[in-house]
Amino acid sequence: MSQLDFYFDFASPFAYLAATQVGALARRTDAELTLRPLLLGGLFREVGQVDVPIAAMSEVKRQYTLRDLQRWATWWGVPLAWPEAFPIRTVLPLRLFLLEPTLPRMERLFRAAWAEGRDIGEPRVLLDLGFTAAELEAAPSQRAPLLAATNAARDRGVFGVPTFVIDGETLIWGQDRLEMVERALRGEPLGG
Repeated sequence: MSQLDFYFDFASPFAYLAATQVGALARRTDAELTLRPLLLGGLFREVGQVDVPIAAMSEVKRQYTLRDLQRWATWWGVPLAWPEAFPIRTVLPLRLFLLEPTLPRMERLFRAAWAEGRDIGEPRVLLDLGFTAAELEAAPSQRAPLLAATNAARDRGVFGVPTFVIDGETLIWGQDRLEMVERALRGEPLGG
């Protein structure tokens, strides 16, 4: 059985698109899926990337990227709605996820942000999504684990999300590379 590590932050529409596919991909390839959240803004600062890359793009590239995101959503048959608050503040939802890091939780948070356009950085929204007041109170306990996860991702060579690591060796970045991820999980050579 192959190991598939999926690095993500709820802040990324590209990671959302990948998250809609990664569970089925793992099942199809009989891969063991490990969800690896990280704080994208912190990672970007560490690797010298601007905090909100889409905001730093030229207008023509930004418009193309927004159309391309919608094309991928249509391709996979998933909804895409820009969140009411962007960039998304994801520290709280990431910490909540770390309290119980399951695929359904990840999918629920991504869906709320990127399919429903909700501000998952707001505690009231998280309560509406079924998270409890006790979980919100416990979330600060995940500060150090989230920082450690972000640093571990950086040390692994992750520079953005979504990133996939196959069997601890092959790193592939980008939601548009899922076919390549699948081939790697099946043991097919990729080159390079």
